[in-house]
Amino acid sequence: MAAELRIDTPEAKNWVYESLLKKGIPLYPVEGYSVRGNIVTALFERRKSTIRVGEWTELQICKWFETKEDKDPWLARIVLARSLNVPLYLLLWQDGGENFWLLSVDAKDEGQIVVVNKKLFNSCEDLAQWMSSLKGIHVSKGFVEPGRLSSIDQCLRRHGVPWPGNLDGFLLNKIAKEVEAIFEFSRTRKFPVKSHDLNLYFSKDINRWKPLDILRQSLNVPLYVVVWSSDEKIVKLHEVQNVTDNALKFRSTELLTIEQLISKFSQIDR
Repeated sequence: MAAELRIDTPEAKNWVYESLLKKGIPLYPVEGYSVRGNIVTALFERRKSTIRVGEWTELQICKWFETKEDKDPWLARIVLARSLNVPLYLLLWQDGGENFWLLSVDAKDEGQIVVVNKKLFNSCEDLAQWMSSLKGIHVSKGFVEPGRLSSIDQCLRRHGVPWPGNLDGFLLNKIAKEVEAIFEFSRTRKFPVKSHDLNLYFSKDINRWKPLDILRQSLNVPLYVVVWSSDEKIVKLHEVQNVTDNALKFRSTELLTIEQLISKFSQIDR
């Protein structure tokens, strides 16, 4: 089998995200970020290997970045990691395998992605134990649809340390290359977009919102929540003022068409 590194993310298809991307507004995602206390401790990406992870050399991984990966999201994540003063990790795993490469990723001044450190874990239990040192808040979201969790998610959960929750997107200032805002997408199935109330589920989702608020405060940027539905072509846009122990507090709330949302995001991405 050819050596490949594949994205394996159990996320729902999002027409809002795709519409923004088509209009040149890339919201760069992060597959995981860990929080302990009131600080962000690390950013995480991961790739599923088609061969045993121990067979990958550092040279091969760097070559993979050069030839197979889109550099822009990685360079954006490096900006985010530097803004937070935390490492950006790439975890290589194989379905059913018990070895895991943990790579620290950075970039040279000319934009070349490089591996600056690496650590081999010989079991999922060892990986989970190491990851637990970075996590104080359980950030991971629950999944409504069965069968969508990959083997790495299942093994980490068995050891009591779910994969860190993801960041749906962040926006960079194109000129200054600074983080302008962070975004969370919230899909509604039961209620129409217009009447959907995020605070109805706050007690269940508190460990989703608290880390996002810590990330917002650490970066000192706005946090926007986009409420959307697969069956509607309007969205509700909340700007979060803060997250209390009991509720989300919003600075503003707007009901927008996709065209209006694109126009608003274009103003942020100045």
